[in-house]
Amino acid sequence: MYNFKTLTCYNCKSVMLNLPEVEISKLNGLNFICDCCGHQNLLTKNKFSKSINNNDPYLNIMSVDSMIL
Repeated sequence: MYNFKTLTCYNCKSVMLNLPEVEISKLNGLNFICDCCGHQNLLTKNKFSKSINNNDPYLNIMSVDSMIL
């Protein structure tokens, strides 16, 4: 089966994603906003880190809610 990985916010440690590692690798380089604390998280190498603030805060940011169909 799939090997699931749970990713947490770098700031508040709340769970943001629980997906197979194959799917997480496809999202590498995207920014996610934590629903709990509002911090921007950059996905790099299958973990979240602090994101560099862009001039356009909506550039390549995905909400977890938009991924759930």
